[in-house]
Formats: sequence, structure tokens, C-alpha cells
Amino acid sequence: MILDVQDICKNYGPEIRAVDSISFSVAAGEIVALVGESGCGKTTTLKCINRLVDRTSGSIAFMGTDVEMFDPPTLRRQIGWVMQGDGLFPHLTVAENIAVTPRLLGADKTTARARACDLITSMGLSVDEHADRLPDTLSGGQRQRVGIARALAAQPPLLLLDEPFGALDPITRDRLRGDFKALQARLGFAAILVTHDMAEALLLADRIVVMKEGRALTCATPRQLLADPGDSYVESLIETPRRQARAVEALEQGNA
Repeated sequence: MILDVQDICKNYGPEIRAVDSISFSVAAGEIVALVGESGCGKTTTLKCINRLVDRTSGSIAFMGTDVEMFDPPTLRRQIGWVMQGDGLFPHLTVAENIAVTPRLLGADKTTARARACDLITSMGLSVDEHADRLPDTLSGGQRQRVGIARALAAQPPLLLLDEPFGALDPITRDRLRGDFKALQARLGFAAILVTHDMAEALLLADRIVVMKEGRALTCATPRQLLADPGDSYVESLIETPRRQARAVEALEQGNA
């Protein structure tokens, strides 16, 4: 088991409980999606895992060890992090951005550069064209590819992704999701994907945790959710992509 989250809560003062008794696990090579509306606790849950914030109660075990046993910077170097908007260092080149964590872990410049160039290629970019460019010369999709490559640079067993495709146009988003899924299958890392897009979760995840007001309503595979949502709120989330698919089909058939 890569990650085991049990009954975690996160309170902000006596009145606000952002996360309320969330439990789920992530196996090696598995993608788990956290889905729900803005403010439901998805990102707070993610931040509790790598200790950007500390949980109020419950337990989080990474590779069998409670995350509170790790020094936070050491923990974060073992867990990849991809955020919406990429978070690249603007003064570093693409290759230098990707090489940051390997360098922090002791790799020499040559080794870190070689790792960066391998990941640039793996993310569908050109070493000759992109390695020595600054982030502000890239498109949004290219920047997000570099962000994913940087998160994978230290070969972490777990990747945390917070709305990584949300700011992209639909075509770029679809291509990058497909490339990410193929890369994850090839490299075998586990991932937790935070998204408000149920269609994205259904297409990418092995299991989906649906959250509302800080609580987990269900944890199930995409097929299980489609067959039996088990909750009216979960059903409403699933109905959105279904309704859109029906509308597109009607257009194609000339019935709309």
C-alpha cells in the first residue's frame, strides 16, 4: 500500500471543519480521484497528505509510515506535486525546473540534466526545442507538461495533482490527460487527482472518492458509480457528463 488515509479531520478553529473523517487508500500504480464542488475539502485533504497543512486528527501512512514521522521537506521530496497553473520557477529553464528535486537529493548536474531531458521527451516535448527555454515562452499545455515532469523527476511512488488540467483549453486538456494516463501506465506511479470534473474522474481514475461538505459520500470504481451512484448528489454529478453526451449524440443525429 502506497498511502492509507484513515478518519482524517482538519479543523480551522472551533467552527470550521474543512475535512470530516475522510478514509481511503491508494495502492501501487492506482489513480484515485477526489471529486466534488469547490470548498468540499478536496485540496485540504491533498495538503494533509504532504503536510502543507497538518491534520487535526486521524492517521495518514505513506509507505507504511505515519507522515508526521517525516520532516515535511523530506516527505515532499518523496511525493510529487502538480498544481493548477504549474508553479514553475520563472527564472529557471525547463530543464533546470525539472532538475530541482534531483539536485536537492544530491544528484550531480549531469545526472539531473539527463533525468530532466528523459522526462521532457516522455512528456511529448523536444529536448532541443524546449529544454533551455524559460517558462514564460511556453504555452499553457507545455508548461503543465513541464510541471508534471518536474513532479516525477525524483521518481516518486505517489503523485498528488490538484486540478492539473483545469486551466487548459478543451483540446489541450484532452491530449494532456491521455498522455498522462499513458505515462502513468508505463512508469507505474500511484496518483491522487483532485478535480471537480466527474467526466475527467471517470476517464482517468481507478477509484473515485466523491466529497461533499468535507465528508466522503462514496468510494467506488467508475463502473460501480455508473451502475449504482448510491446517493442523489453522486447521481447528479454523474448525470452532467451523461446529459452532455446525449446532447452531442442528438446533434449528430440531427435531433436537436
